Amino acid sequence: MKATMEILNLAVFNSNITPYGGPGVSPAGHAFKLEFNVRVTKRSMGGLSGEGVDCPALEWNERIEWFDHKPATGWYYVGENTGNMYARNPASNTFFNWHSARYLNAKYPPNGGTPGLATINDDKAAKHWIAANGLTWTIYIKDVPGMGLAGGSGGGGGASLVTGPSRRRVIYFDLGFSGNPGRARCVQILETLNGALTIRKFINQQYPKAQVDSPGNLARWRAQLNLANDYNP
Repeated sequence: MKATMEILNLAVFNSNITPYGGPGVSPAGHAFKLEFNVRVTKRSMGGLSGEGVDCPALEWNERIEWFDHKPATGWYYVGENTGNMYARNPASNTFFNWHSARYLNAKYPPNGGTPGLATINDDKAAKHWIAANGLTWTIYIKDVPGMGLAGGSGGGGGASLVTGPSRRRVIYFDLGFSGNPGRARCVQILETLNGALTIRKFINQQYPKAQVDSPGNLARWRAQLNLANDYNP
């Protein structure tokens, strides 16, 4: 039987979220890591099983909503970009640790100490060793979603639907793997008004759109711009 990988658990921990940029410093956003523990059960028939590993598919789902602003009428919804960003662009630098180094990561912190991997410096060779021996280790995927204060376009989620200096972008993250019930869900809200940052908020849990769009919550997050983010709503 071929070696197989399973996802033991996954999470975005508050300690792995870091705001960057801020008022007058562009771009502004957050760096965060999805951390997950994986286990490969070694192949059961030696070399006859092959040197590959059956892995679940990474699902990095994002719903990116855009809002524009007019002085006379205020904020209004423009549209959204939605998709599995890994399926769309697996070679992105964001997914390097999964796409190109998922096995070699087993020899680096917070892993390491496995003698059989000590002299291996190639992901394919690391995969072959792990397929033959089995192993449990930790992998991180780091994302750094941010937004320019003066406007702009582009980005991993597709072209910006609002490009001026007044815009709000909300990203709903739904992160996990095919066939695995565990999910990490979080929300990032970034807003600028006339090129000035007004909201930089990261919510480390699932949070409904009705609450994200609530005028009361938006006003509260604007008032909290210069406060430490506790990552709760």
